[in-house]
Amino acid sequence: MSRIHLLTPTIVNKIAAGEVIERPASVVKELVENSIDADSTRIEVGLVEAGKTLIRVVDNGVGMGPEDLSMVFLKHATSKINSLEDLEGIATMGFRGEALASIGAVSQARIVSCARGSAAGAEIEVGGGNRKELKYVGAPEGTQVEVRELFYNVPARRKFLKATPTEMVHISEVLTRIAMSHPEIHFLLVHNDREVFNLPSASGLRDRIGSFFGEDLARDLIPLNSKESRLEVAGYALPPAYCRNNTRMQFIFLNGRSVRDSNLTHAINEAYRNLLSPGRFPFVFLSLRVDPGYVDVNVHPTKMEVRFREPAQVHAQVLQALRKALNQFMPSFSALPKDVPRPVPQGGVAFGEAVSRPSVSTFVPKEQQRPSIEQRPFLQLHGYYIVEETPGGINIIDQHALHEAMLYQEIQKTIQERALPSQRLLIPELLELSPEDFFTLIKLKPLLDKLGLEVEEFGRNSIIVRAVPQVLKDLEAKEFVSGLLENVHEGELNDHILDGMIKVMACKGAIKSGRRLTPYEVHALLEKREETARPTHCPHGRPTTLFFSLEELDKQFKRRGK
Repeated sequence: MSRIHLLTPTIVNKIAAGEVIERPASVVKELVENSIDADSTRIEVGLVEAGKTLIRVVDNGVGMGPEDLSMVFLKHATSKINSLEDLEGIATMGFRGEALASIGAVSQARIVSCARGSAAGAEIEVGGGNRKELKYVGAPEGTQVEVRELFYNVPARRKFLKATPTEMVHISEVLTRIAMSHPEIHFLLVHNDREVFNLPSASGLRDRIGSFFGEDLARDLIPLNSKESRLEVAGYALPPAYCRNNTRMQFIFLNGRSVRDSNLTHAINEAYRNLLSPGRFPFVFLSLRVDPGYVDVNVHPTKMEVRFREPAQVHAQVLQALRKALNQFMPSFSALPKDVPRPVPQGGVAFGEAVSRPSVSTFVPKEQQRPSIEQRPFLQLHGYYIVEETPGGINIIDQHALHEAMLYQEIQKTIQERALPSQRLLIPELLELSPEDFFTLIKLKPLLDKLGLEVEEFGRNSIIVRAVPQVLKDLEAKEFVSGLLENVHEGELNDHILDGMIKVMACKGAIKSGRRLTPYEVHALLEKREETARPTHCPHGRPTTLFFSLEELDKQFKRRGK
């Protein structure tokens, strides 16, 4: 008996929907891109429960007549491709004709549209792929799409949707990238009747960057421009001081489309190679214009990945444009040697000066004195390292790594028993965040409470910090929050994310590299080490201590032994 059979259209559509529609952010992206293709100058996105309950996209574009509207939920129905040759020069955001059919297969969807110049509009509904009859209705020019109960008929997909703040992080990221690539369009995003952002039409990319990331960052933008026969590269770079441990602040737009491309990412990071520490990545906003015939945007159903016909030339032009911009606006960087002497802060112990550990009684009242570890001599080098004599040789200690490792152990131990004690701020600190960072922080609030960081929502995309962990009482709240956001990635609240946050706390609270310590501070650090498990590595994997034996030193100095 034959076991091979054709799948039903319903199953085929649900499987196909999985290629295009991963989560609510995927629906938002596809619908907003359709609105852009419709020559809209204003696009409104309304959400309930991060799109799991409702996604509504309203635009003032060209709209559709009844004949076109009756076909929009059919598979591979599109107005943007007519022949095979059209695939060689795609200039629209959408073209595959998959999005609306896929959305209609896994939701309850409704579209109302009125073509420009028409007296009335029309409406069509679909539920789980089943279309209803077209109806004529009154409607303003443009299109309104409503998508309700996403994945209601695919329970396996719906149960894998994340919590509302997590899904809002993804939606915010999608709309941020789209809004920056089309600054000429007015975008409005509302979630649960709360305005997330309202971005009127802007004069250019710089203004949009300022709207999302603040004017302080926008003032430091370094413009770049390079125009060749087939490719124009424009946009902005930022000084190396703006960096993080991932590439999420690298925005690449190709012909108005936000894209990912490893070739372009490599060019960006190569331009900053001698300016940033390993594992750090710059902030860059790149806008590329290329003849559509020289790039393939039909690589993946989501249209995020692209393939250039001449990738080496594109790489070289982007790299040259970035280097030219960095050298022109920061000429001092081009002249810096690879090994730059570290600045020596004023005060403290001078380089090479051996310091015997002082008596505890010099600094601590007699009643608080405790038995000390041996009075071994030590010295501090450049504000980075401590050299300690041992019976068998010397230890070279990274002061930041050692203190960070000890704080990490201490916080972990404390948090297993209770929430960390917090220090209330005399003057609460107001932080303005991008929509993506705002929803990320809201998602983390249960863990923040456990860590002693007290935050509250305060208006649109802003929070107030009322208390900080006591161990970080001398640290600016903005610096700590920025560190958390930089190190938190996709995922629900779990021990992995909590551990990542503890690592940030330990790093931010530890003695800074380059800080000159008083003899007593060095003494206190080494004595504290004796009370812990003598950690050999910091939470990020760097060694805290390197040991050099007397035998090894004798060998290096070619001594024959004592």
